[in-house]
Amino acid sequence: MGLALFKDRRGGDRKRLTGLLPGRLVLASNNLDLVCRPTDVSAHGMGVVVIGDNKKIAIGTELLLVLPEQTLRLKITWIRADFGKQDATRYGIVTSEGSCNLEALFESSGCLR
Repeated sequence: MGLALFKDRRGGDRKRLTGLLPGRLVLASNNLDLVCRPTDVSAHGMGVVVIGDNKKIAIGTELLLVLPEQTLRLKITWIRADFGKQDATRYGIVTSEGSCNLEALFESSGCLR
């Protein structure tokens, strides 16, 4: 028996990441770094895991991905507990800029597996 196929509700295929970001991910409200591990990326969104006290971030919170040549605006769209980890939370993040392709950005930075 094989694994059942399912339709991804996020609307796009996700690529696995090395665990590195191509730049700094900061909270837009106070410019503090968000210490996280990116897990996957698509053209318009990505998933990250946050461990510890930093994990209490609300849906709708704006983030900035600060790169050497540009800064991208992002927004948290969903939150859920990470599987099997007591002190970890997964966040779904989407880009607020329609012309930006996050997957291509991560690929050109060498962050895809």
